[in-house]
Amino acid sequence: MAFKLFKNGDELYDDSQELIKRGEFDKARDYLIKSIDKEGGTDDVAAVQVALIDLSDRLSSMQAYQNLLTTLERLTSATTVQFGLETIDVAEMKTECELTIRKMTLLSSGDRTSGMERGQQLIALAQDFQSRIGDRSLIALSLFRKDTSVTGTTEFYNLMALAYEIMADATVGENPSQAAEYQQIAAGYRQQNGQSAEENLRRVREYSATCTCWICGRIATGEGINFYAAPAEAPKSLEDKASAAAASREGYDHIYVCKACYTAISNRSDEIANEYYQQSMREMMAMEARLQAEIAALQSQIAFARMGR
Repeated sequence: MAFKLFKNGDELYDDSQELIKRGEFDKARDYLIKSIDKEGGTDDVAAVQVALIDLSDRLSSMQAYQNLLTTLERLTSATTVQFGLETIDVAEMKTECELTIRKMTLLSSGDRTSGMERGQQLIALAQDFQSRIGDRSLIALSLFRKDTSVTGTTEFYNLMALAYEIMADATVGENPSQAAEYQQIAAGYRQQNGQSAEENLRRVREYSATCTCWICGRIATGEGINFYAAPAEAPKSLEDKASAAAASREGYDHIYVCKACYTAISNRSDEIANEYYQQSMREMMAMEARLQAEIAALQSQIAFARMGR
């Protein structure tokens, strides 16, 4: 690369292209900005290249994708952009930016959107990744992380699994059986994407489990949700009060207790513990008051004795 003291815009632009090829992005960005100021090269293409450089180390930034999308929408001089040795299709990059921004928005909206609504929106997004990108690798990851394994199809499977997991979380409290079905569907998508589905299957087992409460005799579905295994001495000689419809204990050192009974016992235990704590504090304060009175009396006697000397 030839250097001279003062370079015009076109020379700065040409130098920036060589720097991008060498991976010297910071320096290339500086040259691109200067070339735009001096009206060198093609300004709207240079602006896209600047936005790509800004994205290179901020792949988890929604704002970086939004800035790139904005510059791509302003691009009128070309349908492709050269970035180093890679040629980027503008339409494909715009699609990737749009879908990625939607994905980041949905994944950050947990406290503002109901689980069922967010799950349905993720399903729609997954279908868009499948139909609009398909088996093509995501450009940004291919370009900046040399990772070609993430495609529109793999994103489809990931988002579908996530959608059903979110919907399972939203329904498990009221309908564990439905939540188990959602987790089963999510497991299928995980497996199709070559991922482990063990966590999903574990939850399917828990959500599908049914017990008869040892205390009240009611049947509850959803272990860890609507019933719990509580440590207890439950010798084999004791007959289960439950019918054969559902298990009532786990081995002989645990019994099953429904959420209502479990929380009632826990809350009452807390109340009793708090009463004992308050009683102990009152007794300690009374003891402290007595000690302080005795200390004061002793100090008075000492002072009186000294005055009599």
